[in-house]
Amino acid sequence: MGPFRSSAAVPAILLFVLFTVSSAMDMSIISYDQTHGVKSSWRTDDEVMALYEEWLVKHGKAYNAIGEKEKRFEVFKDNLRFIDEHNSEEEKSYKVGLNKFADLTNEEYRSMYLGAKSRKTNRKPSDRYAPRLGDSLPDFVDWRKEGAVPEVKDQGSCGERL
Repeated sequence: MGPFRSSAAVPAILLFVLFTVSSAMDMSIISYDQTHGVKSSWRTDDEVMALYEEWLVKHGKAYNAIGEKEKRFEVFKDNLRFIDEHNSEEEKSYKVGLNKFADLTNEEYRSMYLGAKSRKTNRKPSDRYAPRLGDSLPDFVDWRKEGAVPEVKDQGSCGERL
């Protein structure tokens, strides 16, 4: 009996091959330079527009609001300029490229995917909990006994708090 006779081996191998092929086709970050041949950091408007249209199709992007496509195109151009400049620097040990986030500003990406708050704050960081010289601190605190840790709750399939 060969290694491929197992009923679970064939679907597992097919799944692995499918995953490998689909991953290789979507490696837009890694294959960016080879596909789009960056020779200089300057591109014609037609080249950028064609690249944008190709990117829209590849990532299934569609904008419904009036003027949104044009706004996202400007963000895309800024990100593309950053990509070209970064990749033209030979001392960089890595390359960057277009991905599904190429139409987002850094601020939008941070707020949508990193949960970061806007950096535009004028408040001074609080020192409320900073230990002061001479404070007597315990070696150990069991926060469960202090009532600071709630019971474990089922967060559901998406990880939301209930």
